[in-house]
Amino acid sequence: MDLIDRLVPYYRKFTALPFLARRAMIFALSILVWIIGGTLMNFHVSPDVCALIVIAGGVGALWSTELWRLWKPLFYIVLVCIAIMK
Repeated sequence: MDLIDRLVPYYRKFTALPFLARRAMIFALSILVWIIGGTLMNFHVSPDVCALIVIAGGVGALWSTELWRLWKPLFYIVLVCIAIMK
């Protein structure tokens, strides 16, 4: 039995949860990843790896709370400014 076959029942149980419960679980795990990245940075582990972990946790938290929709217009403004500065 492959690993993916073992994980399918858990995935089905996860998708059976209500939408807000799934998003709350993803948010909690994203914040946990963010805290782990900060803790590793505090222990002076490779800064590049820690930065990637912190960014991944932050992006997961933003995505799970749908706050990225608020920042999308600002992102486009920044992209236009960067294009003009080139």
